[in-house]
Amino acid sequence: MDTVVKNETLRETNWSQIFSLAGLNAAVVISWIAYHNFQPQVLKGFGFQELSLFLVIAQAIILTIIPPIAGWLGDYMIRTNGKRFVVFTVGTGATAMIFMAVASMLKIGPSDAVKTALPLMIVLWLVSMNIFHSPANSMLDHFAPSKDLPLVMAVITMITELIYALEPIVIDLVNWLGGTETFITGGVLLIVTGYFFLKSTKGMEIKAGQRDQENIDRNNNFLMIVLIGLTFGMITAFIMEIFPDLLKTKLPDYSTMAFGGNHFSSIILAIAAILAIPLSSLVNRLSVIKGLTIGLMMAAICIVGILLVQSQVLIIFLVFMLSVGFGMASVSAFPYTLQNLNPRNLTFGAGIFFGAVELASGVFAILKELGYSFL
Repeated sequence: MDTVVKNETLRETNWSQIFSLAGLNAAVVISWIAYHNFQPQVLKGFGFQELSLFLVIAQAIILTIIPPIAGWLGDYMIRTNGKRFVVFTVGTGATAMIFMAVASMLKIGPSDAVKTALPLMIVLWLVSMNIFHSPANSMLDHFAPSKDLPLVMAVITMITELIYALEPIVIDLVNWLGGTETFITGGVLLIVTGYFFLKSTKGMEIKAGQRDQENIDRNNNFLMIVLIGLTFGMITAFIMEIFPDLLKTKLPDYSTMAFGGNHFSSIILAIAAILAIPLSSLVNRLSVIKGLTIGLMMAAICIVGILLVQSQVLIIFLVFMLSVGFGMASVSAFPYTLQNLNPRNLTFGAGIFFGAVELASGVFAILKELGYSFL
C-alpha cells in the first residue's frame, strides 16, 4: 500500500493531455451551440417544422442513454485489449462525416432525396456526438492524480463555460458563416481537436484497474452519481433555459439595456468560469464531497430566492451567489463521480453521470417545446 501511495504522489498531472481534452470539449460546445441555433432554421427551410418536438424528444433520449452505452463499450474495450480509443475514434470520425454530409445537404437544398435523409442524419449526428464524450472525459482519472482533479476540472470548466457565456457572440459568428460553412467548420473542429487528443495519448495503454490499485475493490455508487447528475443537470437547465426569461421579468431596469435575456445566463456562466480556479482551491481544502454539497445547496437556495424575492438589488446578489455555487458544483461534480467508481467501471460510470445531467436538461427542453411556462 505504501508503494502505491508513493507512486500516486510522484505521478504528475499531464497538462498537455488535459488541454487537448479541454480543446475537444470546447469543439463539442461550439458544435452544440451551432446545432441549436440552426435546427429551427433547417427544419423550417426543409418543411420539417412538425418534427421539432420529435427531435427534442429524440435528443433527450439519445443524450440520456448513449453516454452509458458508450461508457460500457469503453470499459469493455479496456478489459479485452487495453484500449478505449476505438470508441472515441469511431465517435469523432462518424460525427465529423455526418457534419460534412449535413453541410452538403444544406448546400443542395430541399430536394426529395435530401428531405428523406436529413431527419435520419440529424438523429445519427445526435448519437455520434455522444459516443465519444464520456470515454474521452473519463480519461481525466488517468491524466492527473486524484488530489489535482478539482483543479483540472476547473481548467476544463473555465474554458467550456466561457464559450457558453460567449454564446451570443458565437451565434452571431455562425449566422455570419451560414449553415453550410458552419457545419463544415464543426466537422473540421472535431477532426482537429480529436487528432490532438489522440496524439496526446499516443501509446497510452490502459489496463482495467491499473490506476488507484488501493481502490480496486471500491464499490460503485451509481445511485448517488445519478442523483448528483440529476441535481446538477436541473440547476444547469434552470440557468440555461429558464433564467433568460425569468431575469428579464425580475430585472426590468436592467432588461432595457442593449442586451437580451440570454445575456443574463451568459453573465452567470462567465462568473462561474472566472472563479473556477480559485473555487477549485477551496474545494481541495474542504474535500470534493463538501465542496459539491455546498455548491449544490448554495445554487438551489439562490434559485429559490430568485424565484421568490422582488428586490432587484437582492436578486442581483443572489445571481452572483448562484454563480459561485454553480462554479463550485461544476469543479466538484465530475471529480466526485470518478472518486465513487470502481476503476473497472470508470467510463460506464462517467456515462451514467453525463446521461443523468442530460436527462434533467432534456425534460426542461421538452416542456419548453410543448409551450409550458415556468414563470
